[in-house]
Amino acid sequence: MPFNPESSLFIILNKQKGFSSNGELNFLKRLLKIKKAGFCGTLDPLASGVLVVAVNKATKLISLATDFDKVYSGKIKLGFTSDSLDLGTELTKSGTVPQNIDCAGIEKKFQGVISQIPPVYSALKIDGERAYRLARNGKTPEMKARNVEIKSLDITQTGADELSFLVRCSKGTYIRTLAGDIGEFLGCGAVLTELIRREVGPFRLENAVSIEELKKDPENVCKAILSVPGFLSGKNACDVDEEGFNYLKNGNKIEDLHLNLEEGLNLLKFNGEVFLIVSKAGDKVSYFAFV
Repeated sequence: MPFNPESSLFIILNKQKGFSSNGELNFLKRLLKIKKAGFCGTLDPLASGVLVVAVNKATKLISLATDFDKVYSGKIKLGFTSDSLDLGTELTKSGTVPQNIDCAGIEKKFQGVISQIPPVYSALKIDGERAYRLARNGKTPEMKARNVEIKSLDITQTGADELSFLVRCSKGTYIRTLAGDIGEFLGCGAVLTELIRREVGPFRLENAVSIEELKKDPENVCKAILSVPGFLSGKNACDVDEEGFNYLKNGNKIEDLHLNLEEGLNLLKFNGEVFLIVSKAGDKVSYFAFV
C-alpha cells in the first residue's frame, strides 16, 4: 500500500552523521510531502541512528515516545578532553592513558542510578536560552546535576587509547557526559568520538530508513513505519458506543461513563479505532490526548 502523507504514524529514521536532527526532519517532510511532523528526542550532528519521527496526530504522543529507555553504541578516545565532550570542539591533551584498563571496573562504577551534569554544549534551556548558544557566546551556563539510570553497560578496549561501549540507559542520559566521567574515573580524560542510537523502546535501527534510501524511492519508508495502534499495544483498552464517543469528544467528565480503567494510560476506542488516551491516577481521570 502506498505511503499516505495524511496518516498518523511513526517513522523510524536512520539519521546520518554530520546532519542535524532538524535538517533530517525537514528532508523527510519534503521527500514524503508531510505537512506536520516532529521528532522524539534529538540527536547531535555527530551522532547517527534512530530518530523517531511522529507524523500528524502522532505528534500528540511525542512525550510518550521520549520516555523509553535507549540503547547506544559508540567509541571513546582516552587522554583528551574538549568543552563539548566530543569532537565538536577543540581537543586538549589531558593525561596519560593507563596501560592496564579495568573494563569490568568501569562497568561496575557506572551501572545503576548515577548523577550526571549535562554538558554545556547541549540543547537544555537555561533562563530561556539554549545552553549551547550561551557557551558559543563565551558564557558559562550553570548546569545542574541530575540522576539518570544506566541499565546495562558493556565496555571493550579496542585500542591503546580507545574504548568501545554498548549502553542501555534511561531517558535524559547524556552519553557525552558518561564518556567524560569515564575519562575522569581513569584519570586521563576522555571524549566521545562515535555515537549510534540503536533503540528507543520499540523503535529499532534495523527497521529504520535513511534519507538516502528515501531519495532513491520514497516508498522505502514503508519498512520503517510503526502505526499508532502498534505503538500503543499493551495499554488497557475500553470500547465506547456512539453516545459515549460524542460525550467525550465534547470534553465531558470521563468518570460519568464508568469505564473499566486501569492505573496509568488507557485507550478508548470507537468502532475499533483508538480516538482518545486517558490517564488514571488513583481516583483522578484526565484527558491525555485525542488521536
